[in-house]
Amino acid sequence: MNLDTKQKVLIAIYTEYQKDLPDMRNTIKASLLGIENQAFCVAIEKLENERLIKGANIAKAKGRALAIYTDSIMMTPEGIEYVENKLGIEKSMSGVEKVQEMTKKSVAWGWNEFKDITVQVLAEMGKHGMDKILGKEE
Repeated sequence: MNLDTKQKVLIAIYTEYQKDLPDMRNTIKASLLGIENQAFCVAIEKLENERLIKGANIAKAKGRALAIYTDSIMMTPEGIEYVENKLGIEKSMSGVEKVQEMTKKSVAWGWNEFKDITVQVLAEMGKHGMDKILGKEE
């Protein structure tokens, strides 16, 4: 499957969104996604304009996005539906199952940066689950 920059960014946001405590600030970055910074900024603007995400803080000069602050980005219901339909993900799956499915797909696509992200998300989800079981939640 060929994904454009906008779709790559949206899928990365969707994946991070599956965690109980998403960390958009540290995971949704152009450099981590293997995307040029200006293309990343434009992709975020488009996703927000199309109401697939909300909460992006965009620093502009002369009408052009210079930087994106991703701390408060959230998926919209439309964005979730778009990703799940595009990738054939069942709505009834748990967050962990969804990310596992995303990991499989990223390997098939050859998108190594995204595979690394999904593996990290799964590890964090597993740690958080163990913390719950052991009563170590904050």
